[in-house]
Amino acid sequence: MNILQLIIRWFLRLKWWFIFLPAGIALIAVLMTQNLNQRYNSDITIYTGVISNYDPGQSAGKQDWNMLNNSIQNIINTIQSKETLRKLAIRLYARLMIHGSLDENNTYIESKHYKELLDITPIEVRKLIDKKSEDITVENLLNYEKPTRDNFVYGLMNWNHPYFSYSSLKDNLKIKRLDNTDILVVNYETNDPGITYQTLVVLSEIFSDEYRDLQFSNTHNVIKYFENELDRIGKELRLQEDSLTLYNLDNRVINYDKQTEAIALLDKEFSLRAQEVFFTYYNTQAALTELEGRLDGNLKSLKNNTDFLNRLNRISDVNYDISKAKTKGVDSVGINKEKYLSNLNKDLKNFEEDLKGFTDQYIAEKYTAQGYPNSSFVIQWIDELVKLKRAEADVKVIRDFEAELDQKYIKYSPIGSVLKRKERSINFTEQSYLSILSSLNQARLRLKSLEMNSAVLKVINPPNFPLNSLPSHRKVIVLGSYFGTILLLFGFFLLVELLDRTLRDKLRTERLTKLRVIGAFPNANVIKNRDLVEQKIIHVVANNLYSLMHINQSWNLINIIPLVPIRSENNIVKLLSNYWANQGIKVKSMYEGTDFISGSREYLIGQEWKTQLLGNDIAIVQHAPLSETLIPTSYLNESIATLVLLDTDTLFNTEDEILLNSLVERLAEKQVFVCLVGAKKDVIEEFTGLLPPYTFLRKMGYRLSNFGLTSRN
Repeated sequence: MNILQLIIRWFLRLKWWFIFLPAGIALIAVLMTQNLNQRYNSDITIYTGVISNYDPGQSAGKQDWNMLNNSIQNIINTIQSKETLRKLAIRLYARLMIHGSLDENNTYIESKHYKELLDITPIEVRKLIDKKSEDITVENLLNYEKPTRDNFVYGLMNWNHPYFSYSSLKDNLKIKRLDNTDILVVNYETNDPGITYQTLVVLSEIFSDEYRDLQFSNTHNVIKYFENELDRIGKELRLQEDSLTLYNLDNRVINYDKQTEAIALLDKEFSLRAQEVFFTYYNTQAALTELEGRLDGNLKSLKNNTDFLNRLNRISDVNYDISKAKTKGVDSVGINKEKYLSNLNKDLKNFEEDLKGFTDQYIAEKYTAQGYPNSSFVIQWIDELVKLKRAEADVKVIRDFEAELDQKYIKYSPIGSVLKRKERSINFTEQSYLSILSSLNQARLRLKSLEMNSAVLKVINPPNFPLNSLPSHRKVIVLGSYFGTILLLFGFFLLVELLDRTLRDKLRTERLTKLRVIGAFPNANVIKNRDLVEQKIIHVVANNLYSLMHINQSWNLINIIPLVPIRSENNIVKLLSNYWANQGIKVKSMYEGTDFISGSREYLIGQEWKTQLLGNDIAIVQHAPLSETLIPTSYLNESIATLVLLDTDTLFNTEDEILLNSLVERLAEKQVFVCLVGAKKDVIEEFTGLLPPYTFLRKMGYRLSNFGLTSRN
């Protein structure tokens, strides 16, 4: 059978369910939505100016769209932030409590909603409402608010109140950006026109301040941080520079590189002069030693003479001063080096002449004219002695200067590393100072940019008081209830159709039993015109069985076997017998319990029953239910067909399936049919066609189920 035809018949069979139950549910929905709350909507348009405004920190002609989109998203997030919604809820609550009226609706709140709000507000909270000042009321509510379970103001924001809770405000405040512009549209919807209007009014008053405070507070904190850091690092830089200055003063450092270079040059000159001095010293000493070896005792005693030694020491001191001046220079400020050396040389010359004069006088007193030594030898000795004193003075100066150079190296060697460390520290601090200064300038530039953006962040389209409510969802609810019920019914009955194993109709019986159904008899208690219906059914069944008859056989045996005890099986045998008898066919009917006993030996093993069938065209044997007795194989083998009777209200369980399959296997190639008993009219009409009464609706339904859309009958 066509699947579409099956679906149509299935719907026609269940038509009253699909007609009355969805209609009833829809009617209930209509009644329940009579007082459905109306919804009111209003909106505001906010100009952010993020994209259009000039940014001082931005290069001309260049825009960072990621930053711009992020700025707009920050504004949206600020509007939806918990702190903004908290301030909105508290100020809105204060405004509604101040201006609400129990007698009439106004532009703040309807009277019924104001009454509901008063009913849930505790007495101590009502005392906080100052009818003359909204700001004082808000301040009182903020002071009263505490994060505890019993605090009404705190709970009002955190419970599920439709006007003041965070979740309700966030869900009903819809923020949308117009295309890629810097304009935002904020839409709000509630069941009270005044609350809708006042919510957007309060929001337009506080959101820009909240955004400005949020942005400015962050930027001010950053600027304050950079200023503090700049001041700290500046002080540190000054301390490090002062420390370097004091260190240079303490160590007499003007230019370390030049000074160390001068010391190195001086050391080089000193090395050359030291070689020369020591060479002269050793030569003079050797020459003097040789000359002194040739002196007599009187001249040797001259070396120990006090006056001689004093004059010699004066010459040595002047030589020391001259050598010192030549080696190290003159330290006294304002003294000319050439003039100083000239004076020393004059003194030296005078002291040398004085020494020679003293020596000549000393020798004249000690020696006679006959014993006086050669004057040139004495003069030579005196000259060498003076040279030695001069060389000794130079050596002393060299050694003093060498010690002084060693002290300078000891002093300046660590000074270099300390200076480099201090200079590195100063350079690092200076770079940090410049970096902080650059960051501070950027932060100040950012602050100026925020000031410019915040100046244009304003509402360009204020909210309108909604006079008309939004289209109601009542139709949607009713239609949804109606069609939802249809879908639920469809799913339920489809599930029943797929899972139910009750033998209700021809299609399900054939699907479960795998046997052909050739007829269906009605239940006498629920159908009218039973005789007419049975005549039509018996005609269909008799035609199917008659086609199996063999004219040349002694008899044609037909077994009627109920699977389980059912109603009216005797009536079926009688109807078949009468039908064929009226056709002039000799029919023999045998009934269990009347013509034989199903539990007797004669029935189970005997063959006498065959003689009773001789001389008849058709023999019909009605057996006991298969679930209660044995069916002899002889009856099955001798039959031309077996008709199994099944009740349409019976569950076809596993036991029934096993019994039926066993019977089919025993019949081997014999024909086995099924006939339904106690069927409903729509099942019977599958075999007989349309049954009375022939009303217009029944005819249309029958034509529709059989696709007779243009049929006249």
